[in-house]
Amino acid sequence: MDAKNIFISSQHRLKNLDWSDLIYVGLDHEKANEYKAEMVAEYAHKLFDESEVYVIIGRHDSHSSTLDEALNKVSTLLKTTDVMLCDTSFIKAMNFDMIGVMSYGQKHN
Repeated sequence: MDAKNIFISSQHRLKNLDWSDLIYVGLDHEKANEYKAEMVAEYAHKLFDESEVYVIIGRHDSHSSTLDEALNKVSTLLKTTDVMLCDTSFIKAMNFDMIGVMSYGQKHN
């Protein structure tokens, strides 16, 4: 799926997720190197059943990636944009905000 279709699909198919409360994950930049990569990875590996995820960062830059590659890029991407990771079925997602918080959710049965 190309970037535009990943982005549009995520906008429509991730609307009705049950989201967690916000969780502070920190930031990685020149004034604060406090991004909690291990904690984020632990949440992600518990949430996602498959190794491939979509990285949603806009209409032109969204793409498919392995979960581990995506997790390695999140702290860098958060310096300039919000980021969402979701499974390829658009049933589970993690949302990261530039202020250093994340939430995760999935569709209820």
